[in-house]
Amino acid sequence: NSLYKRGMNKFGDLSPEEFRSKYLNLKTHGPFKTLSPPVSYEANYEDVIKKYKPADAKLDRIAYDWRLHGGVTPVKDQALCGSCWAFSSVGSVESQYAIRKKALFLFSEQELVDCSVKNNGCYGGYITNAFDDMIDLGGLCSQDDYPYVSNLPETCNLKRCNERYTIKSYVSIPDDKFKEALRYLGPISISIAASDDFAFYRGGFYDGECGAAPNHAVILVGYGMKDIYNEDTGRMEKFYYYIIKNSWGSDWGEGGYINLETDENGYKKTCSIGTEAYVPLLE
Repeated sequence: NSLYKRGMNKFGDLSPEEFRSKYLNLKTHGPFKTLSPPVSYEANYEDVIKKYKPADAKLDRIAYDWRLHGGVTPVKDQALCGSCWAFSSVGSVESQYAIRKKALFLFSEQELVDCSVKNNGCYGGYITNAFDDMIDLGGLCSQDDYPYVSNLPETCNLKRCNERYTIKSYVSIPDDKFKEALRYLGPISISIAASDDFAFYRGGFYDGECGAAPNHAVILVGYGMKDIYNEDTGRMEKFYYYIIKNSWGSDWGEGGYINLETDENGYKKTCSIGTEAYVPLLE
């Protein structure tokens, strides 16, 4: 008995191969990434959390949803372009601007698709390379100045941008600190191991198949808890979950979001979420 609902949608016309090639093509660094010297733009987690977490703060491990606190911008649609890496990184920057500047800014994924030299446009990319290039390009353009055209070929053109919105660095989130980082820093740009089953998710707590390895980039925006009935034990049990923002349009999933099981501490990572997990920093 499944905890989530399935439904036919716009992905029904794609073969599993087409779906994977267009929608599941995040590139991730191998397990040896810790051996390479840290990129100059990467900040230290302990330093960052000290700056943003009040000394007397007591973390609520039950629920925190940035959608209810003005920290999440509207769901977008990457369409037929393997640009999840751009939507995940840009979306987390939009969240930082929303939280720190208290205003809604929408930035350009297309700028990264066209101009990010360390990534492959519609053929995939890395979250960290997106942040690096964002900084090297001098910041992000607004979505209005540099609109999204999906897989229509176009060349990089930064002259269109009236203004650039910058980040200063980004921080890798330790495996056991997801709830803390989410609460005090903001939404987290994460990798996830998605499968073909994800295509037809329509709500609830996803407990279908996962991918064999991380292959998609999304944004962790909150966590919650619900009492649900366990048929095996015949008892109500606390069910903890993470709330994830996708880039497949608001007509997919639960208004564009998907819920995945975790535990009270946030250690359980369904579908290997957050093997890569980063928060961009404005200052």
